[in-house]
Amino acid sequence: MMMEELDIKDRKILLALDMGARMPDSSIAKIVGLSKQLTNYRIKRLEKQEIIISYYPVIDHTKLGLQLYRIALKLENVTKEKEQDIINYLKNHAGWIVSVLGNWDIWMAIYAKNEFEFMKFWNNFYEKYGAYIENRWISLMTKFLNFERSFIYPQKKNRDRKLIIGENPKILPLTTVDLTILKELTKNARQTSLELSKKINQTERVVRYRLQKLENQKIILGYRPFINTDLLGFKYYKLFIQLKDVTKQDLQKIKTYITQNPNVVYNTEALGGYDFEIEVQFSNSQELIQFISNLREAFPTNIKNINHMEYIKEYKISYFPKVYNLKDYDLN
Repeated sequence: MMMEELDIKDRKILLALDMGARMPDSSIAKIVGLSKQLTNYRIKRLEKQEIIISYYPVIDHTKLGLQLYRIALKLENVTKEKEQDIINYLKNHAGWIVSVLGNWDIWMAIYAKNEFEFMKFWNNFYEKYGAYIENRWISLMTKFLNFERSFIYPQKKNRDRKLIIGENPKILPLTTVDLTILKELTKNARQTSLELSKKINQTERVVRYRLQKLENQKIILGYRPFINTDLLGFKYYKLFIQLKDVTKQDLQKIKTYITQNPNVVYNTEALGGYDFEIEVQFSNSQELIQFISNLREAFPTNIKNINHMEYIKEYKISYFPKVYNLKDYDLN
C-alpha cells in the first residue's frame, strides 16, 4: 500500500496518533473532522492493514536509573536461518532492533542499570554467537529526540512537537503499581484506564492518579503508534554526520536546519557516537541524496563527512526494558 492510496483523513489520523496515541476517538474525530464512529472504523482499518502495528509509551529510562547502550553488529559466516536465530535472541533482550543495509547488519539498543550489567548481557551473547560476529560498535546514548512524523501529512509544517529522553536525568522513586502500569502500557498504550485497572487489579481511580503522576514527572513523555512506514512507501535511513571547524553559533544553526526538516524523525546524542546522528525517512534514495547535498551546500565549511545506512526491517520498539526486575528496584 503506497502513500497516495491513503486519503487526507487517514493521514490526519496517523499524525494525530503519532504524538497522542492515547487520545480518545472523540478527540481525534474533532481534529480530523469525522464522526467518532467513522474515526474508530478508520483506526481499526489502519490496524488491520498493519500500517499501525502497535501503540507504546515513550518512557525516559534515565528517570528509572537505567542506561541505554547501542550496538551495531557486522555478521559473518551466517545462513539466513542463523541470522534469524540471532535476531530472535536479541528481540528478547533489546528495547529496539532493526536489520540494516550498509557497513552493519544489525543495529539495536539494550537497557542496563550499569556497565557491569551490560557486560553480563554482552558476554552471554558473545559466548553464544561470537563465532558469527565479524565486527561490533558500542556507544552509550545520552540524549534522544523523538520528532513528530510530519511527513505523513505534508501540509502540517509545525515541528514544535517532540519528546526528549535524557533532557533532565533524575532517578525518581516508583511503586510496584507504577511499574506494572508501564509494563501493561507497553503492550498497548491505547487501552483505557478501566481496562488497565482490571488487568493490574487496581481501581480505575488509582490507575488514573498514578498515570497522571507518571506523566507529570515526565517518566512517560508521550504515547506513539508503531507505524509500518514501508507500507506508506517510505525508506528509513540513519545518517552519521562528522563536523569540523564548528563554533557554538554554527552548531546551533546546523541543529535548527536539521531538526526543522519534516523528514527527520530522531536525533541522537551519544558517548562514542558522531557529532550528529539523525534518522530520516524519504520516499526514495534520490530524496536522501538531495537532503545530503542540501546539507553540505548549506554548511560547506562545517561538515567534514556524512555516512548513512538504510534500515531494512524494524523488528521491535519498546521503551520499557525487559531486563527490568521489580524485586531489584527500590520501591516506595
